[in-house]
Amino acid sequence: MTPALRYGHAATLTAILFTTAAAYLAHTGHWLPAAALIYTAIFFTWIATREYATHKRTLLEHDWARRQALGHNPPPLDPCCRLGRASYGAAHDHLCTDLTTRHTDRPEDHAA
Repeated sequence: MTPALRYGHAATLTAILFTTAAAYLAHTGHWLPAAALIYTAIFFTWIATREYATHKRTLLEHDWARRQALGHNPPPLDPCCRLGRASYGAAHDHLCTDLTTRHTDRPEDHAA
């Protein structure tokens, strides 16, 4: 279980609790606090969605690295790395799965 999965579960539980509290407040006629709790529940739902996506990406990266270590030639993930997606392909981080864009500090990679 990755930390992102734990945070995703916690955010989901929090969103459910806020939604339940908002439903109770709406039932008793307290509309303004109910609206605030619904907004907060939507925010925690967004957080949970992001954490579950991070968890899925971490699992995919670990599987890709395991297959590479076993000597297979797995295709790059889509997107190849988080920095590549954020920079529209202009930059890549050290965990990039597209080996043609990965930069290392090994001397043989810089030999002319």
